[in-house]
Amino acid sequence: MKYMLLSVLFLFLFFIPEMKAQSQKGELKGLLLDEATKGALPYATVAVYTAADTVMVTYRMSDEKGSFRVPGLPLDQQLRVVITMMGFKVYRKEFKLTPEQASLDLGVINMEQSSNLLNEVLIVAEIPPVLVRNDTLEFNASSFKTLPTALVEDLLRKLPGVTVDQEGNIMVNGKSVQKILVDGKEFFGSDPKIATRNLPANVIDKVQVMNDPEALRRDPDMPYMEIPQVINLTFKKGIKKGLFGKVYGGAGTKERYEVGGIVNMFRDTSQVSIIGFSNNLNRAGFDFADIRRIGGFARSGFNSIGMNTNGGISVNGISFGGMGQGIQQSSGGGANFNTVTKRGTKINLQYFFGDSREDLNQVVNSEQFLKSDTLNSRRNRQQISRSESHRIGGKIEWKLGPLTTLSINPSVQFSYQNANQNVYTNTFRNNGNRLNESTNEENISGEGMGFGNILSFERNFEKKGRRLSLFSRMNQYALLQDQINEAENIFYQPDPTATLLDQLRDTDQNDFEVYNTLSYTEPLNKAVSATFTLNSEYFNNDNVLATYLADPETGEYDTIVPGLSNGLDRSGWRNYLTSGLRWKIKDVTLQPGLRFTALNINNRFQIIPDIKQNYFYVFPNLNVDWKQFNLSYNVNLQEPMATQLQPVVDNTNPLFISYGNPSLKPTVANTLSMNYRKFDNKKSINYNANVYGTVRNNFITRARTIDENGVQTSRPVNTDGNWMLNGSGGLMKDFKYDKNKFSIGANMLVSYDRSLVLLNGSQSFSQSWSFRPRMEGRVNLDDKLELSQSFDVSHRRSTYENNAFNDLSISTRTSRSEIVVRMPKRIVWEATFDYWYNSNVAPGLQNSYGRLNAGVIFLFMKDDRAQLKLSVYDLLDQNISANRLIRENLIEDYQTEMLTRHGMLTFTYNIRNFGGKVGGRQNSLFRF
Repeated sequence: MKYMLLSVLFLFLFFIPEMKAQSQKGELKGLLLDEATKGALPYATVAVYTAADTVMVTYRMSDEKGSFRVPGLPLDQQLRVVITMMGFKVYRKEFKLTPEQASLDLGVINMEQSSNLLNEVLIVAEIPPVLVRNDTLEFNASSFKTLPTALVEDLLRKLPGVTVDQEGNIMVNGKSVQKILVDGKEFFGSDPKIATRNLPANVIDKVQVMNDPEALRRDPDMPYMEIPQVINLTFKKGIKKGLFGKVYGGAGTKERYEVGGIVNMFRDTSQVSIIGFSNNLNRAGFDFADIRRIGGFARSGFNSIGMNTNGGISVNGISFGGMGQGIQQSSGGGANFNTVTKRGTKINLQYFFGDSREDLNQVVNSEQFLKSDTLNSRRNRQQISRSESHRIGGKIEWKLGPLTTLSINPSVQFSYQNANQNVYTNTFRNNGNRLNESTNEENISGEGMGFGNILSFERNFEKKGRRLSLFSRMNQYALLQDQINEAENIFYQPDPTATLLDQLRDTDQNDFEVYNTLSYTEPLNKAVSATFTLNSEYFNNDNVLATYLADPETGEYDTIVPGLSNGLDRSGWRNYLTSGLRWKIKDVTLQPGLRFTALNINNRFQIIPDIKQNYFYVFPNLNVDWKQFNLSYNVNLQEPMATQLQPVVDNTNPLFISYGNPSLKPTVANTLSMNYRKFDNKKSINYNANVYGTVRNNFITRARTIDENGVQTSRPVNTDGNWMLNGSGGLMKDFKYDKNKFSIGANMLVSYDRSLVLLNGSQSFSQSWSFRPRMEGRVNLDDKLELSQSFDVSHRRSTYENNAFNDLSISTRTSRSEIVVRMPKRIVWEATFDYWYNSNVAPGLQNSYGRLNAGVIFLFMKDDRAQLKLSVYDLLDQNISANRLIRENLIEDYQTEMLTRHGMLTFTYNIRNFGGKVGGRQNSLFRF
């Protein structure tokens, strides 16, 4: 009930100010037509200024039919309307609205064509806030007022038709922005956030939005809503060099600390980025956007990305903090260099390292429902782990001609890991009888080294639509890992017996792959094109596993166990040839095709005969685009991993023993997806709907058995009849009124999964339903007060086709509340409250927690560059995170110890140094 009341409160916050304001304000409306053709003039700018001092009051743009409506105008004041559009003369008219006549209809306005609009705009006093220049939408930054500390992202939020989400992703009229240019040059790589979250708004003269010409050159028939947008920021005069970033340091109670710095220096087309951080606060030293942008990964590319709900980040195997589940101490740093030569060659070099230590204290409770029994297992896990990674990389991109591009991207990576953990496990039947208990001490240490390179060649031709591209990727990775297990196990059925395990499991893994893709498109006529794609991949996976027992006298691990040791050398080719046609019929694009697949794999084992896997498939595929709607059908093939084929038993946990299966076949997945996206510019509403379904044959399922002592064994097998269906839909509505902005949105996720459960010789298809409705709302009142509220409910239910297992269900509720108050001047108050509730959990575990974080920030120095923040983490001292999930025939509850309540005092200095004369105090890093 309290969440419904909160939602109702937000609805009143959204609509009451607007309704109240509308009742006290006037409006202007009319219709714009081309005087020569009498056709409608869409996207013309209708701006209203005060007549006395030409200060802009507000503005709107005409819709597709040429009509416009400008609400919220002041009464009893002399105003001037200025209507501008490229190719037409400026229209002006002064007027005054009164309480008796609060609405003025200008009727039909016939705009006169002109070829000299640019010069006219330059000499008028009223600079139009928006201009449409052919296919370019241009905003004058000076027409949109922002705070002195505002960044480009804050400026973009003020622009009509532009939305920026909390992660900084930009949409313009429903289409995503993939690239930011500065004065027409690609200073900041492929990620637009490097500019939007670092450049100050007050150095920007104009913001220009256009379709990405490179994307259209690659695919001239790209659906309208999928054409990526490019934003070009034009600097004010004199801004050609500078640096930006931040440095921070803080200390807190209970020996908590954080320190870091990230700086990007640029001059013309060269950049140098430096990053460093260390903290023990369970979070990354910087957010993912900072790492991509200023850290340089946006320019050199990603091989892998990892993130968790606590804000942890790892990129290309390097942890930037916050990864894991417990309490972490993280450190890292590196440097990046990026430049563009006079001939247009782009060069990037980078080095990064990450180091983390994790202390984990976790309780896991598993309830497993059998045909006539229930097993309850409680695991207490304590672990201390350490990891370190180093990565050296670079990228060179040549422009071999106006239509030809070649790039290479090499990298080298080194990593080291060590983990010590102790797991204590108890298993009971539902009648209270104990089945087993186990204490397992484990030590894992390993080191890895990898080398990779990516080559990309792209050739466009003079003939529109003809294109040739080559993509090649090579990776080699070697891993040496030692795993020692000392386990003591007691089994109570039928009589108590004890077993001991003391072994070393040594793994030597070496993986190599070369992947090549050659693609060619040939236009046959204006409506039809032929496409051909050849994918060829060679791979070799060498996995040698040796298990040793400890000598009772010396303690040395020198006695090999043949039954637990083996070698697997797996190599082969994966070849795919896809051919098809593309028809463009008005707003509909059809792309049917066929995919020919050949797999030739040789598995060579040390202890069993070789297994050869030769497969040939022919699969159809289809892609349909119609305006904002997309439908696609394809078939994907996934052969088993080497570890699943390895016939050696994994007995490192004596209560959960795992086998491999050398006879596994590839999984064939038939996938159908449908997507719809639309942005209503007039109503500022974003719509989206998605449906995704897949049928999986030869799916790899774990067949399990549980003996009378509760010991589980599992083995992968191929099964048919597994399929899943997911659907989602949502909308987001924005309201902009003067200096205030309101947003409200909702979405729904629904999924269905049918999968086979194999347990103790019985089989049953489980049918799992889940749905997750979510609501969110945001309020921004003149940047003085910001409110944000989200609330979602998740319900999942699993049923079974026979009575072998009990039906299962779980329900959770989560919410997040945020408030930011910027009053009085230079003081910022902020607080967040995260709440999680579960309908039922295992005895002894919490079914809810609430985490309240709060802080106050004092801004000082010039342009509020510096800030001093006093914050308190987890005011309610909940000290845990929790999660519950359903899989197969069991429910698992996870409860992990987190940071305890603590306070922090942190100083941050934001570096915003642009332009200025060389030398002297003006070029100082710290401007006071």
